[in-house]
Amino acid sequence: MISRSRVVSLFCAAVSLLAVFMPRQASAVPQFARRYNLKCSACHTIVPVLNEQGYMFKRLGFHLPPALEQGKAADRISQLVQKEREWSLTNNASLAVTDFSYTAERTTSEGTPPSSTSSFQVGSWNAYFGGWIPDTNFFYYSEFDIVTGGSTNPDLSNAYFGYSGGRADSSWYLAGGREHLQIGEGTRAAQVYSLLPNSPLLLENPSATNFVVDQSPVGVDAGYTWASSGYKRVFAATAKVTNGVNADGSEILTSSNRNSKDVWADVDFWYAPESGITYLGYYGKKDNVNTDPTGAQFTFHPVIRRQGVFGNYMFKSKVDVLAGYLHSHDGWAFAATGPFGNFVGNDYYVATDYYVWQGFAFSGRFDRLNQQITGVGGVGKQNLHDWTIGMNKTLTESGNIIGRIAYSSQAGSDPVGAVKGTDKLFQADISFNF
Repeated sequence: MISRSRVVSLFCAAVSLLAVFMPRQASAVPQFARRYNLKCSACHTIVPVLNEQGYMFKRLGFHLPPALEQGKAADRISQLVQKEREWSLTNNASLAVTDFSYTAERTTSEGTPPSSTSSFQVGSWNAYFGGWIPDTNFFYYSEFDIVTGGSTNPDLSNAYFGYSGGRADSSWYLAGGREHLQIGEGTRAAQVYSLLPNSPLLLENPSATNFVVDQSPVGVDAGYTWASSGYKRVFAATAKVTNGVNADGSEILTSSNRNSKDVWADVDFWYAPESGITYLGYYGKKDNVNTDPTGAQFTFHPVIRRQGVFGNYMFKSKVDVLAGYLHSHDGWAFAATGPFGNFVGNDYYVATDYYVWQGFAFSGRFDRLNQQITGVGGVGKQNLHDWTIGMNKTLTESGNIIGRIAYSSQAGSDPVGAVKGTDKLFQADISFNF
């Protein structure tokens, strides 16, 4: 029988020899751990996956959730502010959240020769600033991405501030600015980050109308959170109004002649131990550029709808089973004057994370997108599926350095032209969070 120390040694050796990384954003915010002298595992199962305490930390305006004892009045948010340590830059900033990676990928697509690529790279380098404004209930959070996907591409993907009120067991907040959606929003199955290198396809794969759930729009949002004693039950609801996206799917960050706004809704229910259910809803409009049968481009204005249900159940703090379903229903035009149809998607994923012990986990996920453009000119039902397996190991006692290895195999066809393709991807990384 292989000893526990032997398993750790083999894993660390594999990561060191590969010297590799998965090309995704790093997401740990270690200044919060420094602020309270806690390990990363206080708010994460393994970085970047949040546990219930990490979720509540965000909902309470970036204050550590206090004990909730039955029959005892919960602390007010203003009392949590008074208990905070003296403000310091080191407890409110993380300047080096980065990872070093290696990737190897082979892609095929009908009508084009197969391609194979591999690379070492600095996958990401991010700086975070976040916390509370001393002696007030105001909070702020920003993320400055210096390197993304191996390329220097500065972007302020989070930049918002807000005000929280109420008590720890019945709190509310108002916030405004640019916010990366589904980061600390929703129960674990509905959040963008997972133990695997990429988010579930239904959250990050652009639709035929160039719309994706994984985005960072500008807008305002309001939330309410209720928690029972000991946080055995948590109910939370959030509503957002945002600018929406441009024709190419990028977020509208400044003034635009598109005056209609998008509406997001998120309803969460957490229950012990570390399990939960989320409903996610979206309604909005956007410009879309299509090509008609003659090759001429035209612009139309589809309504975009998303409704999803996500859930996870944790067995004995060892096995986390996750699943999600997202329904899409967007307008579609084959030509400027018709015929008209709809883009329809019924997408899902199922996943399992097995925590061998704290800080060491194996993961697997199956994604499937079932999509179709209806009406005259549609190519019929198409699907895209992906199998991914991976392993995560924290390499320090605090959990701020993580090694990861993953492999995925994707195949399917797109709903517009039914072009078939495959993608096989090996990814690994060492992620540093300071």
